Amino acid sequence: MTAQILEQVIVTSLGPMMEQAEAEGLWFFHEDEDGKEIWCSPGVLQNEQRDGRLIIAPEHWELRNPAGYMSKLVRDAGSIVDEYNEMARRLKIEETLELISHSTNPADAH
Repeated sequence: MTAQILEQVIVTSLGPMMEQAEAEGLWFFHEDEDGKEIWCSPGVLQNEQRDGRLIIAPEHWELRNPAGYMSKLVRDAGSIVDEYNEMARRLKIEETLELISHSTNPADAH
């Protein structure tokens, strides 16, 4: 089997997961051997696969709520802000950063 045919088999085998993800508003999640997380909406994954990237068999993907990815982004942003502020402290720079969250959801108003 050629590599191109194998890639097409993998992409085709993701069809049921793609349908479920689109129907339920879920995203594809994969964690590689180094612990790096990959999150993709169904559309982004299809675009990546069209370009020959992220050709990963279905058993290596999980469907997850994208709110989990948003939580990861908040944690990552917080870590970057903390790292910047620590560098500023060490270099005796008076500028610091602050991560602020704003909600446009009236149910979140206190």
